[in-house]
Amino acid sequence: MHINRIKIKNFKCFKDTFTLELNEGINILVGNNEAGKSTILEAMHLVLSGLYNGKYARNELSEYFFNNEAVEEFKAALNSNKPISAPEILIEVFIAGENLPFFEGDGNSECKKECGVCLKIAIDEKHKVDYDDFVHAGEVTSLPIEFYELSWMTCARDQITPRRIPIKSALIDSHVKRFRI
Repeated sequence: MHINRIKIKNFKCFKDTFTLELNEGINILVGNNEAGKSTILEAMHLVLSGLYNGKYARNELSEYFFNNEAVEEFKAALNSNKPISAPEILIEVFIAGENLPFFEGDGNSECKKECGVCLKIAIDEKHKVDYDDFVHAGEVTSLPIEFYELSWMTCARDQITPRRIPIKSALIDSHVKRFRI
């Protein structure tokens, strides 16, 4: 079993849908500084583990998860009274190499039969009324993260937690410094 493709939308430096095809075995990402190499790895790790910088992503969610351009467009549109939907993050990891019927279906952005897991970070429908009140109350200076929810789904359209995902991820971030005193 291996990851054969990842799709990212509105996560950090990726605003429009970005798709990366992967080979079975070793893949090497090469590119200039700030091109998104680490962001691709962070996105895969986030979907597969639910962790961001070693902590549960639900507790670490901030405006900085989102593509800055999409956030600025959202705030500008709201503050000029133009209707716009809140930015959402979608990360899809597609799996190949093993029969996993629980993860197979057309519940993905392409509506094609695939095997995989999707993470969506979007406004929680349970808080839609409060969210609407908030965005119409006055000038919006930041993304209202408190109304967002993270949800994992299989391509079979079943809600899951990262614990049920058959591929595990370990991300070693060599540029994070931790000091012990």
